[in-house]
This record gives sequence, structure tokens and C-alpha cells, in this order.
Amino acid sequence: MEIPFTLEQLTQACKDAVKQNGFSDAYLRPFAFLGHVGLGINPKSRVADVTVAAMQWGAYLGEDSLAQGVDVCISSWNRLAPNTMPTAAKAGGNYLSSQLISGEAKRNGYVEGIALDTNGLLSEGAGENLFVIKNGVLYTPPTTACILPGLTRDTIMTLAKERGFEVREEAIAREALYLADEFFMTGTAAEIVPVRSVDQIPVGQGARGPITEELQAAYFALVKGQSPDPRGWLEYVND
Repeated sequence: MEIPFTLEQLTQACKDAVKQNGFSDAYLRPFAFLGHVGLGINPKSRVADVTVAAMQWGAYLGEDSLAQGVDVCISSWNRLAPNTMPTAAKAGGNYLSSQLISGEAKRNGYVEGIALDTNGLLSEGAGENLFVIKNGVLYTPPTTACILPGLTRDTIMTLAKERGFEVREEAIAREALYLADEFFMTGTAAEIVPVRSVDQIPVGQGARGPITEELQAAYFALVKGQSPDPRGWLEYVND
């Protein structure tokens, strides 16, 4: 798709959506799409329309999830295979997979589902990247596991390394979740959510662990403007 707007214009649209709604805290969703497509699959134009939505959402996986953690399960649905859909793109069509994973989990009494890739190794949650902590080391599935390489994932990797933690991107077996000291998920909506059990097996002590809590505190202090922003990651709405 050809997006007929500059980065500066898109950034300003996001700011305007927050200001005009009078929000002090909001979830933003910019969305580019091909509008005049008719009933076929070959649109006459590749020039995209763009909309920006701002909404007050609250905690994505429940108000208590950030402190208490959530219960998850391994889904029977695998993530998309390589060379089927561009999983590295934050594309609307990819979320059909997410709906299947999350819906199955909720029908079985869990808060969220975790998907394996087509090799039977950890991929990601329905809408979250994964971090497994063992002996003080953070492990996260690599991009070859058909994940969406999320911005929050990248942020946490940076913050963890700055605090002296080793972060490894490598293939992770399912059973690593059952043996983990800590396990948390990251995402634009989920932010940083501890996992307290997988398939009804407690993770560590069955509660948020100390490394997860430390990284949560660092993340929220940064995105709320309560700590220095030396990398220039923040965009101020009222500038």
C-alpha cells in the first residue's frame, strides 16, 4: 500500500485524536486500509486511506492483571507458518489467528492463549510477545518464530539490558514455561503482564516475580514521563 501522508502528518493526527477527545490516558490505533475495493481482491488503486482512533481502554487483560498476573494455556492453534502471511507486519488479517487463539483460551476458562509455531516451539500470545526468565536471564522467541516484533518487546529488551540483565533471542521449547522462574507478556495494549500459571501449572511462586516487577516499574515510569527519556522515544501531545 502507498500511504499518502508523511510521518509528521500521521504523528500530528495521533496527537489531535487525543486532544480533541480530551483524553489524559488513551490507546491509539492508526489504521491504513484500501477503501474502494468493491467485492474483488484486486483494488484499482494501492493508495491507502488512513484513520486514527483514540479510546480509553484500561488494562487489556483485566484490572488486576498487572499486579496479580494471569492464567494462560497453550493453544491448539499454531501461529502462521513462514511464507503464508507476513507475520512481522501489524496487519489486520493476521488477527484472525489471534481471535482463534484467544477465543479458545477464554472458552476453557483462561485469560489468554499462547501459540506455538509450526515447529512446536514458542511463538507468541494472541496479542503479546513472550519473555521467559530463568536464573536471571530473559529469553524471548526470535523473529524466525513467526512473531510480530513488537515495539513494547523492543522497549523491554532495551530497558532490561540497561539494567544489566542478559537478554537472549532464541528458540524456546514449550516446557520452558513450566520450568520458568518468571514469565511475562508484552504488547501495545497488554503493556507488561505477568503470567502466574500455564496450563494450570504455577510459574515460579505463582505470582509476579521481582524482575518482572522491576521492568514494569521502569516501563511505566518511562511512558508516563516520570523518568528521563534519553532516547527521545516520547511524543508530547501538548508541545
